Amino acid sequence: MRRISPAEFVLAHTHVRRPPFVPEVQLHLADDSLALWEETQVAVDRGQVPPPFWAFVWAGGQAVSRYLLDSPEVVAGRDVVDIATGSGLVAIAASLCGAATVRATDVDELAIAATRINAALNNVTLEAAAVDVSDVTVAPGTIVTVGDVFYDENIATVMLAELSRLAAAGAEVLVGDPNRAYLPRDVLEFVADYEVDVETDIEDAPVKPSVVARLRV
Repeated sequence: MRRISPAEFVLAHTHVRRPPFVPEVQLHLADDSLALWEETQVAVDRGQVPPPFWAFVWAGGQAVSRYLLDSPEVVAGRDVVDIATGSGLVAIAASLCGAATVRATDVDELAIAATRINAALNNVTLEAAAVDVSDVTVAPGTIVTVGDVFYDENIATVMLAELSRLAAAGAEVLVGDPNRAYLPRDVLEFVADYEVDVETDIEDAPVKPSVVARLRV
């Protein structure tokens, strides 16, 4: 039996919807997180499979996207790198806001496939590559965006160290998060807060108070 490609898998298990808090963007999204995770583990034969974060929109990513779309001057004419891009929502929003270049990264090849498909759906140009955050490098002046990465203590520790490395290299790092337990508030400068509409299949409430913050160097 032929193994389907990541792009074929994404298209077969999603349908086009608009994120509830960012209706300017269309994305290929799934409805049932548990069922999709089980399907992913069966279809993708490459050891441990990451959860299908790419098939859903999360509060932090929606918050960053809303912030950019409401304040396009933040990224207009600048290079943007979106870390843990998932569906590509933030990367797409940055491109819609006139970023000079947009590079979307994620460790999951399915997320990269979804991002490329979603970019085409929204008629935007961006580069998407399966890259671990530890291998990401940036030029001074780059905007680095990241949403929803402080949900687990170990992942939060790694992400903070890597984002701090990028900030020290001259990047401006923007974080979106629904005030999860491991959000490193002591090193953040908050720039916006929202009541973000989310999907209850992946969250514990239909609205999540969420913040956008800049990482202090």
